[in-house]
Amino acid sequence: MYKQPHPPQQSTPRGWTKVSLSDWLSNWQKQDPALRRAHVARLVDTLSAPDNSPHVQQAMKEQAFQTLEMLSKSDPAAYDQWLPIAIRRRQRQFEKILAERQERSVEETHARETGHQPPRDRQQMAALGQGFHYEDIPLIDPTDLAFITENPQFLGPPPVYYNAFESACRKGCLATVQSTLSSETCTSTPAFLHHGLCLALKAGNPDVARYLLASGAPIIRRTPEHVLSSPLEAQIPLFELLFEHGWATNTPGMYGAVLLPSIMNNHTLLEWFLAHGADPNLGQQQEHCFGDSITNSCSALEKAVYRGDVEAVRMLLDAGAVIHNGFPLHAAAGARPPDWNPRNGYQTLSKDFDRSRIPVMALLVERGADVNQYQGPQRGNQVSNYAIVEAVMAGAVERVRWLLENGADPTVRGSWGSAAECVAKIGSQEMKLAVEAGLASRKWVDK
Repeated sequence: MYKQPHPPQQSTPRGWTKVSLSDWLSNWQKQDPALRRAHVARLVDTLSAPDNSPHVQQAMKEQAFQTLEMLSKSDPAAYDQWLPIAIRRRQRQFEKILAERQERSVEETHARETGHQPPRDRQQMAALGQGFHYEDIPLIDPTDLAFITENPQFLGPPPVYYNAFESACRKGCLATVQSTLSSETCTSTPAFLHHGLCLALKAGNPDVARYLLASGAPIIRRTPEHVLSSPLEAQIPLFELLFEHGWATNTPGMYGAVLLPSIMNNHTLLEWFLAHGADPNLGQQQEHCFGDSITNSCSALEKAVYRGDVEAVRMLLDAGAVIHNGFPLHAAAGARPPDWNPRNGYQTLSKDFDRSRIPVMALLVERGADVNQYQGPQRGNQVSNYAIVEAVMAGAVERVRWLLENGADPTVRGSWGSAAECVAKIGSQEMKLAVEAGLASRKWVDK
């Protein structure tokens, strides 16, 4: 008897080579109907086994479910068997998520009451074949899990009103959105409304977004980031709309991340954020998914510096950005062009790009940056430790000259040696001459 091979978690069935999913399903359709029914029955039996069954491992059940799900896309009989199983799985998943949220809430409350740090977040489980995107979205019904990922995944066809609603949110057709939400068939849960809100924000449709917010769409940690995908002229009106509904420029996102570092290329928006209280010293932490921001971050300043954006750097410093929260001078000294490829080995930068970072370096030093500041390991990774070594390794001859002229010490040793030692190993002839001149002048001695 022919036995149809199981497809693995990827698109190619195990034991087959160079076979697409469509070919695999086509081959399945060519089999005798009785054999197909028998194979589906075996998959269902595997999935029906108790979780503690000694004969069926959890990995086998997961493989069987994925195979049955794949077959259901082209085989009505397989679909009829798969759908109730998928609905039961989603119900269990829904209950598990609610239980985990309750447990986390208790832990966070206890931590606040005792003054202790909440425990480090556990690895979040995957859902529907991908990680959760909106982990803090309100969940009312198991069907809401379709909207916990960025791209909704329904069990079976979406609701009859869904496609028109989604299109209206994208195109800004407020009348269609209103009629959809007012219909008796529409289940307007917060998760469903939030999905529409995200679509409207990304498309730059403030009228639809305003209506959805008024209808109960929540603003969760990842909601505001969708505004940055909208047309530039729509971004400030959309942020103002969110601001009116309780969001603030310092509202923490996932792991406490704020949006400020993401808008360095838009001075108008940056000015709006700072005028509305954005703190340039807030940033992302690593331990708590729903925790607050750290208050001694240099992410925004370092990003602006790396881009060589003097105006943005000045705006951040004037707003209170603390240089010594991080290593912005190192970032500017080691900045490389977007097309730089580390696999190409040592590369000398073009004069124009090299010099383009000197104005921000000068501004940083003017505002108190130390040209010989030591940078320790970052998250366990070794770094070059000194700005001048960063510049040498970037092939930035003009920056090296500027740093030497302003008192950088080419002899101080870091994890990868001193600037003078690095130049001897990998530097161009022009770089070697620049460092030799700096060694002769010894300007760091007078600093």
